[in-house]
Amino acid sequence: MKQTLSQIQAKFGPKEIINAGVGLAVIALLALFFILWKGEKTIKIGAILSLSGSTMYVGEETRDGMLLAVDQINTWGGVNGQKIELIIADSQADPLKGEAAFNTIEATHHPILYASTLSGVSIALAPLAQKNQVVLIGLATTAPEFTRQNEWVFRYFSTARDEVPPILAILAELRVKNLGVIYIDDAFGRSFFVLARAEFEKAGGVVSGESFDGQSLNFQKQLARLKNTEAIYVAVNPGHLESLFKQVQEAGYNGPILAAGNASVPAVRSLPEANGVYVVAPIIYAPDFLYAREVSEKYEAKYGKPFNHYAAGGYDLIKLLAGLLEGKEISREQVKKLLEQGFTYPGVFGELNVAPGEHEIGFPFHPAQIVNGEVKYR
Repeated sequence: MKQTLSQIQAKFGPKEIINAGVGLAVIALLALFFILWKGEKTIKIGAILSLSGSTMYVGEETRDGMLLAVDQINTWGGVNGQKIELIIADSQADPLKGEAAFNTIEATHHPILYASTLSGVSIALAPLAQKNQVVLIGLATTAPEFTRQNEWVFRYFSTARDEVPPILAILAELRVKNLGVIYIDDAFGRSFFVLARAEFEKAGGVVSGESFDGQSLNFQKQLARLKNTEAIYVAVNPGHLESLFKQVQEAGYNGPILAAGNASVPAVRSLPEANGVYVVAPIIYAPDFLYAREVSEKYEAKYGKPFNHYAAGGYDLIKLLAGLLEGKEISREQVKKLLEQGFTYPGVFGELNVAPGEHEIGFPFHPAQIVNGEVKYR
């Protein structure tokens, strides 16, 4: 039977009622604090990206792809009821600044894993990942040695071994025997030049290589030394390509120009000077690949710019991790275990099959050509 206020007062007295009220208020506040604390707990991911300099395009697009996936997943309720939070830092394409960013994020946020862009930065971060026993995933990281660093590093991107074979197929189709290569003198450029030279010479061709330091945008000396080659293959950063393509035309070079996969992104292929350049490209630019087209439309609606494979890599990585972690314990060790056990993932690059123990999560590239700003697969 419900008791009246007067009956309660008669039983306990005013003092006891006040004490009980205070106790209930404290319990309610503690319960509210627990609910709020639990609701605010997030799955933190450290993202150390190149957001300035000649590679800022790579970092910005990777970041925006990651954020698109994070927004979608959080709108759907997160992973195991927890939202994902990106902790973003600019490496400025500098390994030392990347290390400083890692240490700051580690001390402040202790994320369950890290993602990074660019070979030089990612290679510098690998020992820190090992030291702190946390997974590091390289995006837009092509240097072969990256995944040889230690057991805590993985790559979700293509390498020279994914991109050079379709370039060689184009060269064979064009019947090129004397090839010039202009490459940036860093881990990315050297890996492409070394493999292209080895494979092209194995097929009986001749290769002349010209490197540059990545600082100057003057390619006149390199082009002058390669003027007698039948074709020129370029492996440089996206920020260098506009100047390079213009100078190729100004030099009056008439042979075919071939470029690494970074020339297939919309910001580069829309350049008038890029028209006719042979490239390799992932399948995401094919208009009949419906899933990639759907993600592309959402990306363009959110950011007002076209989708590209750097954004696709960031997007797919977050979706992949969310799928692997759903229903599982969320910890650093668990992330490593789930990545190492092998999986099949249908993403914007097509269906990826990763064998157990594999630390390379690559995606295929296909021979193509830039025609009026579009990728035309061959």
